[in-house]
Amino acid sequence: MTKKCVGCGVELQNTDKNLQGYTPKPINTKEDMYCQRCFQLKHYGKYSVNKMTREDYKKEVGKLLDDVKLVIAVFDIIDFEGSFDVEILDILREKDSIVIVNKLDLIPDEKHPSEVANWVKNRLAEESIVPLDIAIVSTKNGYGVNGVFRKIKHFYPDGVNAMVIGVTNVGKSSVINRLLGKKIATVSKYPGTTIKNTLNMIPFTNIGLYDTPGLIPEGRASDLVCDNCAQKIIPSGEISRKTFKAKHNRMIMIGNLVKFKILNNDEIKPIFSIYAAKDVQFHETTIEKSKELELGNFFTIPCDCCKEEYNKHKKINKTLTINTGEELVFKGLAWVSVKRGPLNIQVTLPEEIEISVRKAFINPRR
Repeated sequence: MTKKCVGCGVELQNTDKNLQGYTPKPINTKEDMYCQRCFQLKHYGKYSVNKMTREDYKKEVGKLLDDVKLVIAVFDIIDFEGSFDVEILDILREKDSIVIVNKLDLIPDEKHPSEVANWVKNRLAEESIVPLDIAIVSTKNGYGVNGVFRKIKHFYPDGVNAMVIGVTNVGKSSVINRLLGKKIATVSKYPGTTIKNTLNMIPFTNIGLYDTPGLIPEGRASDLVCDNCAQKIIPSGEISRKTFKAKHNRMIMIGNLVKFKILNNDEIKPIFSIYAAKDVQFHETTIEKSKELELGNFFTIPCDCCKEEYNKHKKINKTLTINTGEELVFKGLAWVSVKRGPLNIQVTLPEEIEISVRKAFINPRR
């Protein structure tokens, strides 16, 4: 009989340490086992690159679509657009689903879970998606996870096998571990941890959860830098917020990653706030000074290891207007929420980074 790693789902083997699924231990079919990669990641934080392509993801997840009745989709409320990927949305249009919105604990301003749920419900409706239910959770402190179990039991009282899907870094494996009541799925801040579909049963129930590989979406700023910088960009703790009342021709820099020039004349001074992970620096300056800062070491992201590679990406300019009560989202990096608008800007960024304007999730205070 074959034996699979309970962390990433790959078949275990003893023969070649350079191939997936290697373990130096004798393979015992009666106990849970991890491959060496997952064991080192779980116990020592040692990471080895294993990024799946979109085609790899579609092939692996596609194996389950005909066999499961329920899809549990996990989204990151802090980088919602970064986790709102078209591959995930296509699956949700086809199957019954429960949508989990994770990282409630990271929302920087006080916001009731029902407000979050309504906002997410409206965003899903824009994509013609109507889930069975929406759960707002924090896998960090366990808030709302028991409610997910109750929702599954409500819709499937006789049990069900469900596939848990999501992009990388949304907390998918953490959701599974909370529901299982034990740390089975390998939790990692790095992409590509789960390689194969892995089924685990919630104890004393007929509910099975398939952990699936995390999709690496397109258009995220965090995927254009090294892994160390990416982990600083992806919020896992405190969220920083800074409010600006910038004048004409002032330049706002978000790390050394993107920047935008204020086009408003001085008769209309827009007020806006920028939200991002605490390690991402915000800076207001002149146009000329911004050019100097780009060449220097003022910003820590991107770091010396990936700055040169990052700067090879073709930069483009986009002129945008963001109105009061709207937000400009830099996918996988930050968002700009306009308190008093309109905010007229010219954005300069690598052409790979996707940006969008949405109805405000958080209305910044002055």
